[in-house]
Amino acid sequence: MWYNNRYYIIFSSILILEILAITPSAFAFTSQVIIIPGSGPSDYCSYTSTCFTPSILHISPGDTVTWTNGDNVNHTIVSGLPYGKQTGAIFDSGTIQPGKTYSFTFYNAGVYKYSDSVDKWMVGEINVGSNPPLHAVPEFGTMSGLIVLVSIIGIIVLTRTFMKS
Repeated sequence: MWYNNRYYIIFSSILILEILAITPSAFAFTSQVIIIPGSGPSDYCSYTSTCFTPSILHISPGDTVTWTNGDNVNHTIVSGLPYGKQTGAIFDSGTIQPGKTYSFTFYNAGVYKYSDSVDKWMVGEINVGSNPPLHAVPEFGTMSGLIVLVSIIGIIVLTRTFMKS
């Protein structure tokens, strides 16, 4: 009977490790939006909806979006569409120099249109909802699967060891 308490402690420890390994996937993560090269001097990207890559992004509440300026001119990302009354009311990046970034965390569900306050043809959209698309891979996703597999093998080995005693 001495092994019952030890077995319970080991099993509980493994279960806690599994929960800790899976839990990070429930936390918020960061998505990237790239301002493409050449989007500032020319409005060509507006015809192909490629000024921002991706131009429409689906995230969960609490996720952060980071815009990276891949262009060779400054950009200013603001919430709202150009010429709207609420432009910049939710977020305003200020000047993002070439190669620099700006991040904003979206806590509330909804559809957030955004644009460049200088280059008005540059527009994008962030869809914040509770169900992101299936292609979104949370951080530590593959690691949690590995830990669960190792834990199951450990439980089988420990169970067989204690059953022989």
